[in-house]
This record gives sequence, structure tokens and C-alpha cells, in this order.
Amino acid sequence: MHYQQNLIAATLVKRYKRFLADVILSDGSSLTVHVPNTGSLMGCVEPGLEVRLSDSHNRDRKYRFTLEQVVLEQSRVGVNTHHANQLVGEALEAGLIPSLRAFTSRRAEVKYGQEKSRIDWLLKDEMGHSCYVEVKNVSAAVAGRVGGFP
Repeated sequence: MHYQQNLIAATLVKRYKRFLADVILSDGSSLTVHVPNTGSLMGCVEPGLEVRLSDSHNRDRKYRFTLEQVVLEQSRVGVNTHHANQLVGEALEAGLIPSLRAFTSRRAEVKYGQEKSRIDWLLKDEMGHSCYVEVKNVSAAVAGRVGGFP
């Protein structure tokens, strides 16, 4: 995923109150950061894990920094649920999902059905076939490089 800024490396001390975590930066200073994920993040919030932060550059914001990623076994796990659809959009555009490459038309946040539900992505191929894609942010590290969504 392309971020508008370079992410800042830190070490996780602890997560608490669901939306907060304490981290230590490489210079030894400590910060309390916002965690934009309501899930348990099982396996992703162990003390000592390497994490990546974004900086809002807003000095008036109570928690200026946001937890974006946790590094697990050399993989980066995105914990900011606000970025999941954007990440999938970038992957679709780059053709990184082989089974969806034939779908050349892509629309995000499309209403469908009588209830006017909203689907994350509506894809169409050149013959007019539709593919509905629902995106979920993985919020638990299960084993090795496997993640899970409760």
C-alpha cells in the first residue's frame, strides 16, 4: 500500500483501552498512539513487536500518531481498518489478484439489492459478468503467516 508519508518504526510496549497503545521510538522516547481497530488483534499486539506508525502532523490532536502496521515474521500486518479497501483497490489496479484480473471495470462502495446494501467493490468483465468483493481487515495472527478474521 502506498502511504502519503514514510511510516515510523517503533517497538510496542502494550495495547490498552482498545484504542490506545504505548510504543518506544528508536531514539528511546515513548509515545501513546491511537489504535484504529476495535478487534482483539490477537497475536498482533504482543509486547516487543516491531510496529509502524503514521504521523498526523496535527499538534492539536490528542494522539498525534496512529498505529498502522505490526511486523510479524518479516510480514507487515495492516491494523488500520480504514486502509483495507484502499489496499485492495491498489492490488486490483496492479493486477496482483490473479483470479480477478479479467474484471477490468471496478467501482468502490456500490449499493445493490432491494435493501440498498453496500458492497466494497463491484467488478465487471468485458462480457458484463459481475463479481462482488467484500473486504475484511485481518485482525488476528493465527499461526506463522496465517491471519484470521473473527
